[in-house]
Amino acid sequence: MPLCSALASFVRPIFEFAYPPICFVCEAPLRDGEKKVCGECWRKIGYVQPADELYQEMEARLRATGHIDSLISSFLFEKEGTLQSLIHELKYNGMTSIGVDLGKRLGDRICSVLDISHVNGMVAVPLHRVKKRERGYNQCEWICEGIHDVTGLQSRHGLLRRVRYTRSQTRLTVDERRENVSDAFVLDPPKDYLLRDGVFLIVDDVITTGATIEACAKVLVEGGAKRTIACSVALADRSALP
Repeated sequence: MPLCSALASFVRPIFEFAYPPICFVCEAPLRDGEKKVCGECWRKIGYVQPADELYQEMEARLRATGHIDSLISSFLFEKEGTLQSLIHELKYNGMTSIGVDLGKRLGDRICSVLDISHVNGMVAVPLHRVKKRERGYNQCEWICEGIHDVTGLQSRHGLLRRVRYTRSQTRLTVDERRENVSDAFVLDPPKDYLLRDGVFLIVDDVITTGATIEACAKVLVEGGAKRTIACSVALADRSALP
């Protein structure tokens, strides 16, 4: 093993000199400390602020359901933008480290607006077992890993399960999205004791209409959670909906 480590430490600098790492978004050479994505591409992603109209409208819509208390989100999701490329790589090309990086940035936002000492844990929006088997992982769980690195909050994997295989929400209208995820989630009975009077973050990658995260929150609250807070890497502009 020491020989392998020594060999790797000798070969890696030569390999990186011949094939310097580049940003997968813009293909610019990465600087020291940069991984997968360069700092300039990160800076191109637009933040969404609580005072923004999109943010306020989404938070009001989620709170009106009676199952979600507030919203925390970091970025604006724009079609053909840098963030769309990042999330595509995370979801479909196995670049889970991007999920961790996005989660860390969301974790920073969470710490800036929330007293996390009152939070009991995180629940990643679950994938159906068939889709998770096809993809090999749930991208939201990797986002939770990044949030954990910043906040120390624990993920409650398996607490919420997706029991109905649903169509992709991408091309559905607002009403179709709501119907598509209706009754799609259930609690895992052996774990539901974790909910009792607790406060939980529900973590998704992108919130467009809020239908999915609301369906999750409904199950958690009816199962005993005191409060739920919708958290997402990004909010999408509803003008892009069909």
